[in-house]
Amino acid sequence: MPDAILHSPSAYIFAGILGALLGSFANVCILRIPAGQSIVRPGSHCFACGKPVRFYDNVPILSFLWLRGRCRACGARFSPRYLAVEAATAALIVVTYHLTVAVRADEEPQTRLLRFAVYALFVLVLVVISFIDLDHKIVPDRITYPGIPVFLGLGILLRDRPILDLVLGVVVGYGIVRVIADGWRLLFKREGMGYGDGKLLALIGGLLGWQAVLVSIFVGSLVGSLVSIPFLALRRTQGLLRFEVPFGPFLAVAAILFLLLEGRITLGFL
Repeated sequence: MPDAILHSPSAYIFAGILGALLGSFANVCILRIPAGQSIVRPGSHCFACGKPVRFYDNVPILSFLWLRGRCRACGARFSPRYLAVEAATAALIVVTYHLTVAVRADEEPQTRLLRFAVYALFVLVLVVISFIDLDHKIVPDRITYPGIPVFLGLGILLRDRPILDLVLGVVVGYGIVRVIADGWRLLFKREGMGYGDGKLLALIGGLLGWQAVLVSIFVGSLVGSLVSIPFLALRRTQGLLRFEVPFGPFLAVAAILFLLLEGRITLGFL
């Protein structure tokens, strides 16, 4: 495939459309996986009246805008988060395309497109996990258990990082969280950091290596603290130890930053 095509506006438009479609699929996963439902059947439908969504009303981003966020059949209002997830995923996929395909002219097009496909899948998984964790305070095993070996295998296939770094990423990712979680439980007699966060870090480490695990913990903790402080101030009467903040979204944000910046987010000891 000629480089001119990969750098053309059409390629970026394609990436944006792909991202919007992935965002639409992410919305399905976010709703159905915690409920133990199939992500394939039934097809998209209104949760208020049960009517199937017509194919021309199932266009990511555009459908929400032209229907003004309502069901055509019954007029029930849909959450604006559907639109936000689709738009955010589309933007992330376009940026991923730019950094993995358009600016890496030193590699064969096939290699760049393979890397884009893997990283696009990775971004999709992190988006889904983040919103499920926000809603239910869980990182679903249904995603992480198959995701860890899959992304470890894809990381080995890409050959961007030494295999040992990837294997250590899985071990260190889960191991650090297990130590923190068990220690917190012993000290405070309640759950602090969940094992699900360790499985998420193991998934991240399997694709990006142990360095990404450490960066994700550091940056995720920093961002999480900055975001949580206002909520802690509002709920100070309930006590700090009784305030629960899902950590998965912050780990995901940090991992995506690491991915998009090609590991240039570094710590002094890395």
